[in-house]
Amino acid sequence: MNKKKWSDLPSELLPCIAERLGLIELLCFRGVCKDWNSASETASAEVESLPDHEPWFLLYGGGENSQCHLVTDSGKKYALDIPEMSETTTCIASNNGWLLLLQEGSTMLFFCPFSRTKIELPQLPQSNLSYHVAALSSPPTSEDCTVAVIGHDDELKLELYLLQRGANAWTRYVPHASYDTSKIKCAACHKGTFYFFKNKDKLITFSLHGTEWNSYQIVSPSSPGPVERTLPFIQAKQEFKRRNMNKLLGLEEDVSVSICGTISRHETYDEVVFNEMIEVAAADREEDKIRNLKGVWIQPRFFKISPELSW
Repeated sequence: MNKKKWSDLPSELLPCIAERLGLIELLCFRGVCKDWNSASETASAEVESLPDHEPWFLLYGGGENSQCHLVTDSGKKYALDIPEMSETTTCIASNNGWLLLLQEGSTMLFFCPFSRTKIELPQLPQSNLSYHVAALSSPPTSEDCTVAVIGHDDELKLELYLLQRGANAWTRYVPHASYDTSKIKCAACHKGTFYFFKNKDKLITFSLHGTEWNSYQIVSPSSPGPVERTLPFIQAKQEFKRRNMNKLLGLEEDVSVSICGTISRHETYDEVVFNEMIEVAAADREEDKIRNLKGVWIQPRFFKISPELSW
């Protein structure tokens, strides 16, 4: 009896199979042949981004080499060649499998690293902002998606730039109040309000409804005294250390890693995974030998979009 090839499977079955695959299996599926690749155009590996799945970690920016290292929630490690994730590129936001990349010359784009799909954005205005932090109100393919990029200028004053889908230019906002100059550690969005987390449990919010700024001190639920509002997220700090990423990635002691956080969805709550800076210990610090890498927490999703889609 002649054995049939896997590539001879009925074409009507292929999309059903592809929709049930996780990310790594989907990438392998797409590489079998041209028909399988075409049949999986709408598959997104959503099964691994369901609530209560931890995000994966992508390490990038290792010099001229475009090789990246991916660690799954189970600890498996894969090497990927992603030229877009070079040392001159910085990821400043991660949402539902999409990365917001800031490149040289203030060029900005949405990028799905597993499908290499890109959505180009209007150039961010040239400014003196340092340490950019960003958040998305929803995935970039949503009609109501708004992008917020925030940072400090040379005088340590906050500047916020917003871009709504359909707009062809960024809008700049500067708070009238004087806020403390500590770095923003992470950003998130919930129901039209952007949350910017700072050091010492301080929080600044910006509402799209009325363009209103507010400042808060985050306290424990058990703290005495009245509570003005309840955070719509829980906070996850030092995830890189908690998940032992240094060991999983095989990083030496002379490596520093600047990490972009993400939003992790759970059944009953959302979790803000904070940005981190993993620095070389003082005892091991030789400035000319330090390797500065970058990383990002990402949901394992695969997206292909219509060439006609634009912002």
